[in-house]
Order: sequence, then C-alpha cells, then structure tokens
Amino acid sequence: MSPGFKFHAIVGAMKKKFAKLTKKEQEKVEAEYHRMKPEDFDETMSSPTRQSPNTVHLPNRLVEKLKTVAEQQGKSEYQTMVKIWIEERLRQEAGVR
Repeated sequence: MSPGFKFHAIVGAMKKKFAKLTKKEQEKVEAEYHRMKPEDFDETMSSPTRQSPNTVHLPNRLVEKLKTVAEQQGKSEYQTMVKIWIEERLRQEAGVR
C-alpha cells in the first residue's frame, strides 16, 4: 500500500467520524484544532498507536445483525462494538487460565 493511499484512507475515515458529530461537537473540534501549536502536531504525529490492518470476513446476514445491535446500543460503528466484545472475551479467557 502506497503512503499516499494510506494517507487518503486515514483522512477519509476521519471525515466520516467528523460528519457523524453534531454541529456543536464539530465546532468544538475545529476550535481545538485552531488552538493547536506546531509542536502539538509533532507530539501527536510522533506517538501514533500501532495497529495491524486485519480483515475478518463475515457473512452479510451477520454483519447486518451486528449493525442492528450496534444501533440499538447507540454505537456509531459496529466494528468498534465487535472490537470491544473481542477484547472483553480475551480478558475473560486470560483470567480463566
């Protein structure tokens, strides 16, 4: 994956999250951004969280059910909910052994 593609993918994801915010929340985020100093960006950019790009293929019917549950729980994205579920289960499994 080229760096340019990766950058555009990240920007696209950020735009989607920003679009889901209320107008007031968007204004708050914009105000915080405009108050930042160049050194703030250095700190933010120098300590990114590391994640591996992983894909789990799920049947469409299962994805639709996950989306429904996420919506019922007030979650904006089902992927985040599934990640939390997996983390919780891993903690449970680690505690059992």
